[in-house]
Amino acid sequence: MSSSFSFPRLSTTTDDLEDLYKVYGVDRTVVLDLAGAAETPGTVRGGYYGAYLSFFHSSGLTFPILEPVLEILAELRLSFTQVLSNFLRNLIAFSVRAREEGYSFGVDEFRHLVMVKRNTQSPGTFLVSPRPGRHIIKDVPYRDEKWREQFFVFKVDRASVGDFDFS
Repeated sequence: MSSSFSFPRLSTTTDDLEDLYKVYGVDRTVVLDLAGAAETPGTVRGGYYGAYLSFFHSSGLTFPILEPVLEILAELRLSFTQVLSNFLRNLIAFSVRAREEGYSFGVDEFRHLVMVKRNTQSPGTFLVSPRPGRHIIKDVPYRDEKWREQFFVFKVDRASVGDFDFS
């Protein structure tokens, strides 16, 4: 990750995490925790993964995380903390729609629909924009404001990622 990657002061609270359980229906077997004082999106404790509350509020993230989402991020060598909400929003929407229609959906199909771009306003992060003539999802904001302000961590286990093998 870029050394110029700046990270805003954390504002996530235990009440925010409790809302994920109550409002967004996250199962209590998923272990959510506040990021430690020394943790940043690039330095999360072992056995945990970082995410942003905006991924639930505006992108439709749920647990366990869809396997195609994890596969595509792994193939692109990106973590959740490196993608903007618009990236995840498109990825989840395409994955769900493909599953509904009975199609396989992977990184090749994703790249066929969108262009993955470096975010110049936040070095070390990435966003997507539809390829010309491929506007599948309407009204998806290109950039999201303050999407990184509420960072937290979750334990990587069967409850959060299913049977996905990160190796």
